Amino acid sequence: MDKNWNLHKIIEVMRTGGYYDRIMSGGPELDRVKSYLRIFAGEQEEISSPPLQSPNYPCFPGLAAKGFYSGPTPEGVSILESEFERIREEALSVAKSAYLRYAPAKMKNDWYLYLLFHMGVDMSGISTGCPRTQEILRSLPGLCVDYPWGDAALSLNVPDSHLRAHCSVDNLRLRCHLAIEIPDDCRIRVGSETHGWEQGKALLFDDSFEHEVWNRGSTDRIVMIVDFWHPDLTDVEKRALAAGFRKAEIRMMIYPARIHTADNPEAHMRYLEGEIRKQESDPLIREYWG
Repeated sequence: MDKNWNLHKIIEVMRTGGYYDRIMSGGPELDRVKSYLRIFAGEQEEISSPPLQSPNYPCFPGLAAKGFYSGPTPEGVSILESEFERIREEALSVAKSAYLRYAPAKMKNDWYLYLLFHMGVDMSGISTGCPRTQEILRSLPGLCVDYPWGDAALSLNVPDSHLRAHCSVDNLRLRCHLAIEIPDDCRIRVGSETHGWEQGKALLFDDSFEHEVWNRGSTDRIVMIVDFWHPDLTDVEKRALAAGFRKAEIRMMIYPARIHTADNPEAHMRYLEGEIRKQESDPLIREYWG
């Protein structure tokens, strides 16, 4: 796995499968996607980005770049906050043993994830503990979970833990943290700013900026991660980008690296592989691939 998450191999699959040509023959509504793919392919110079924004993939052109989001509250985020009590009740009913335990090199002490949507797959067939939350998530406008780098999950950090500074893969999403259980002395730094969480409230940030998390409290910190499309993307662009990365050959190439640092991920991997293969008949894939 190269540091750019198989960037060159992805372009090769997109060319071979007809997706690249389909985008390039599209109208002006796809001009920014065309530029993005040309940058991927090394045919166009990568755009400059602000300090501390360094995703694995090139930055998509024309998107506002700021660590913590300060614009109008997206409708989907407002809905999440209004449903907080229902979500919290289910989240606290999930035993820690049902989470996947991660121990990546950038983590001091344990980090646990309970996957709700992952790699473009609805995980309710294996993560069965939050049916009402899943229903709420499916209703949210702007939700970015058909795109395989968008997730929804419960995220648990144990006491005295530190998720060290890193950048995510792309700048196509805003990551929402809905604060479920927040002990004292928990903080998140995104870019040059550091904030805390407020229980029941959402914190929105662009995780293509360098970010890190501390739990210096004495109990577990739990937030629900929910990814939304970047608000500067058009509906046409979102559809095209989701279609490009949903192809099974691309997802099967990149998903193992996202889950391999978890303890005993085999059941989740089998489930993901089965669902990814089933989704090859997705109309969105047929629309953009030859």
